[in-house]
Amino acid sequence: MRSILKSGKITWIDIQSPSEDDINFLKKNYKFHPLVLEELTSPSLRPFVEYYPRYLFMVFYYPLYNKETGQTAIRELDIIVSKNTLITSHYQTILPLKRIFFSCSLNPKRKKAILGRGTGYLLFHILDSFWNHCLNKLTRINNNIESIEKKIFQGKEKEMVKEISYVKTDIIGFKRIMEPQKEILESLYKEGGAFFGKDLSHYFLDVLGTFTKIWNTLQAQKENILALEDTNQSLLSTKINEIMKVLTIFSVVLMPLTLITGIWGMNFANLPLSKIKLGFWIIIGAMLLIITGMILYFKKKKWL
Repeated sequence: MRSILKSGKITWIDIQSPSEDDINFLKKNYKFHPLVLEELTSPSLRPFVEYYPRYLFMVFYYPLYNKETGQTAIRELDIIVSKNTLITSHYQTILPLKRIFFSCSLNPKRKKAILGRGTGYLLFHILDSFWNHCLNKLTRINNNIESIEKKIFQGKEKEMVKEISYVKTDIIGFKRIMEPQKEILESLYKEGGAFFGKDLSHYFLDVLGTFTKIWNTLQAQKENILALEDTNQSLLSTKINEIMKVLTIFSVVLMPLTLITGIWGMNFANLPLSKIKLGFWIIIGAMLLIITGMILYFKKKKWL
């Protein structure tokens, strides 16, 4: 399905889930290389930019968080841009792209302001919205990290092990999508000026700056979640050690009592105190004294 916007000499063609009819339309109206058109019909293995004499072909990845799986998925955006035409092609809806297209469709002034300045500025506006939207997505990760930090010190270390794993997976997925695209933006900044004009270089530098903010934020978030993981693990280990210490003390306290009951449980006729009327209570009293003495000793040693 394709939608077309025009303003003066500038044309923006947006294609979602490109069909054979869409490809034939491009073949008929534009002289793009067959390999470029072939790329539009199947997912690309990586983001890249290719420079042709009359146009540029770029593939970008957009990160989309899936709440159900807790993972960050990839949305691919293919862009072909010439002096007067910009073509965007994607398989699923990409929200920032959709917003720009519909706002230009409904508002003639906005359409003229964006498309009227040429395809280079339109490309900048798309990429700027693209990466700013990604930057906003990092707020969710920040909120998750802050929530984990609070819960760690509320005695919920065990529950936070899974939460930390989810956030780590989210950050790793985001970084894996973002990392290979830095070279594309750097190349666009260096070479884009020659294609669109030197004035556009500053705009593409701004896009590169936004991308750098995203990358630096991801790096900081990665360090924060790893630090929280270490802290949580330390607190969890400390809690487990405390539990093991208490259980060990209980087992040590019960050892002499077990020995006493074992001895007096033997089936012999002449066991000490066996013929005394209060013998049972004497043994119970002795056992209580042993327990009390051991507990006092452990407290003196600060083991309790």
